[in-house]
Amino acid sequence: MRKLALVSASLIGVLSTVALGSAPAQTGPSRHPYLADSGWPIFHQSTQAQASGDFEAPRQNSRLRTQFDRNAPGGTSPWTVLAEAYSNGSQAAIGSTRQGIVKRLIDGESFDQVSFLPLPRQRLDFDWNLLVLQTGEIVSTSRRENTFYLVGDTSTDCPSCELEVKRTIVIPEEIGQMTIHFTLSYDGHLMVLLENNRIAAVSLDTGEVVAVHDLAVSDESVSFHNAFPMDESGRLYISSQTAISAIDWREGRFQTAWSAEYDFRGPGCQSDEPSSPRRFSRRRTRFREALRVARGERCTGSGTTPSLIGSPETGVVVAVDGHAPQNRLVAFWRGAIPSDWQGLPGEERRVAAVLALPHSTPEGAGFTAENSPAVLNNSVFVAQWAGLTPGCDPVSGVQRVDWDPNARRFGLVWANEAVHFNGIPTASTRTNLVYGSGRVGCSYHYRGLDIETGEVLLDQRLGRDARYLDQGNQHTVAKDGSILYSSRRGIVRLRQAQ
Repeated sequence: MRKLALVSASLIGVLSTVALGSAPAQTGPSRHPYLADSGWPIFHQSTQAQASGDFEAPRQNSRLRTQFDRNAPGGTSPWTVLAEAYSNGSQAAIGSTRQGIVKRLIDGESFDQVSFLPLPRQRLDFDWNLLVLQTGEIVSTSRRENTFYLVGDTSTDCPSCELEVKRTIVIPEEIGQMTIHFTLSYDGHLMVLLENNRIAAVSLDTGEVVAVHDLAVSDESVSFHNAFPMDESGRLYISSQTAISAIDWREGRFQTAWSAEYDFRGPGCQSDEPSSPRRFSRRRTRFREALRVARGERCTGSGTTPSLIGSPETGVVVAVDGHAPQNRLVAFWRGAIPSDWQGLPGEERRVAAVLALPHSTPEGAGFTAENSPAVLNNSVFVAQWAGLTPGCDPVSGVQRVDWDPNARRFGLVWANEAVHFNGIPTASTRTNLVYGSGRVGCSYHYRGLDIETGEVLLDQRLGRDARYLDQGNQHTVAKDGSILYSSRRGIVRLRQAQ
């Protein structure tokens, strides 16, 4: 085993009373009635943005078989979601590029592109978000047309069929310009962030915009940088550079439940981008911000997409911020703040815990946190991103932090400083591994770490070809146990060899 640092209480200030090294119990969010029962119907796997579950996937010490399919028109689709399996057992993997929707078929030994459906999109509008409904329809966007496209196979239960547009939902111009960030409520409404710092609820049934809500924030990062989770109670959580807010969707209406000020970028990181209502200025601001993130500059972004732990009443919502010299994992109470909670020094009372991460830093060769953590019950897995083009000696590190609801604090369980995961980790209770890809020297490797200890239990060398470069994408687990992740040049499929 490579060097594994189990960090002591003296390094992190205080440890929780969790049993270090114990595996999380097998639970998960409640079944979403409107999403496909495919295992991975939406980005981050669920609307809770946890990227984890009870998946069959490659086991420890196994040998992996590798397949690769080149990019469809429009380049990489970093977010891959899955439709429900066809009657013959095959399964469609769906991605979204800058030019349209691509369907690939997972069918035993085969992994091939079946269909590409062009959609009207602008060159710099990365309409990457998509989800698959229980009806089989794929929901995607065209920011150019300010429209949701609902796409499906030309025939029912047809693995080889092409994709076609089934219907469209247009967001009226007076409502606002859509961003790429949307999710689906448990009562069948698309929740979409708008560029004018508003959120809209759109009925799947009628296509009507039934409600719009002002987010009451002044910065623009909320509108394009992060996705947002939503739970079964109808509460969603939106972060910006300066705050996180909980918005309730109940009985056809929005209401702000709470908003907590929090400086996600860190001291000395006030935005230097002027706010402007003009559409072209917002696009220029987004593009400049994306370049700064890709270069690993400090004071970029607004932390990671928040993820949910526990129940709506007593749980917490967690995110990694961009503070220096170490990014910090921070938790906020989701429901009513416990009456006996005294709060943390220097923080709003809504903040439940803060922990400086040993391997998540923007200093020196590091990059500020961008890729969201995986959350498995009370455990959070955070990987150190090394940018879009990590070299042969990338800044590395993966860590597990547990939230202890009884002690009301974070505890660092393990930190493996030798492992480089460049994408969003994926965790499985069935295999007891957390998965990711990265570099070992100049080679690309796929690895699985022991959830209990952080030890490398699965290690497959993929080679030096840039087709295996993970630029920071999610890793999707299919029904047959194979893992999919996108690279700069296409999509990689890994499955356990027989």
